[in-house]
Amino acid sequence: MDPFTLGAGFGFGALLVGIIFAVICHTLAKEKGRSSGWWGLLGFLTTFIALVVLVLLPQRVRA
Repeated sequence: MDPFTLGAGFGFGALLVGIIFAVICHTLAKEKGRSSGWWGLLGFLTTFIALVVLVLLPQRVRA
């Protein structure tokens, strides 16, 4: 089992990307004077929304 993805194809890696994206969104929102907490949360959740979309996409057939 791959320790980075926890054997699921995503897992710890997705969590790490979500946290990094949340920190980036939080920082940008703070610089622009917006609600940095909400933007950080939205940045974190965007990663998992993308993962749900990837899971729901049809499988590619490899030749």
